[in-house]
Amino acid sequence: MTRLFLFVFSAVLLASCGQSPEQRAAEVDTINTLIVKEPAAIFFKPAGDKLRSLRKEIGEKGFPSLDAYNRSTMAEDSVFLAGKGVKVISTSATQLQFVKPNGEIFYMNLNHPKYAWEIFLYNGYSDPVKADLTDIASAYLESGIKKP
Repeated sequence: MTRLFLFVFSAVLLASCGQSPEQRAAEVDTINTLIVKEPAAIFFKPAGDKLRSLRKEIGEKGFPSLDAYNRSTMAEDSVFLAGKGVKVISTSATQLQFVKPNGEIFYMNLNHPKYAWEIFLYNGYSDPVKADLTDIASAYLESGIKKP
């Protein structure tokens, strides 16, 4: 009887501990995570907690004008990149995962204080390039993105 109990207990314990990689991948926070698998321009526009922390850091007085400037610049950059045939993805997800063809994943946490309004150019095979919002043309050339 004791052996049967130990056998069942061991089986349950092993089954609960062993998760396949597919199960772990399914646990990705789909609300705060954007998975990018193809060439694209990722436009990060902060929202929620990230936006509140930026507002607090910048101050109530200067925040509205900085927010308006960044949104306007990003809109112009979006038009430029779309004109070049680049897929434009706008997101407020604070976790980015760039999946390379060999299966390697480049993770990026945008909750870090150094990130605010950002554009990342991903060519589909190397690490993404963080673009200068005021010089999108140079960043586009540097990124190596090819038309689909």
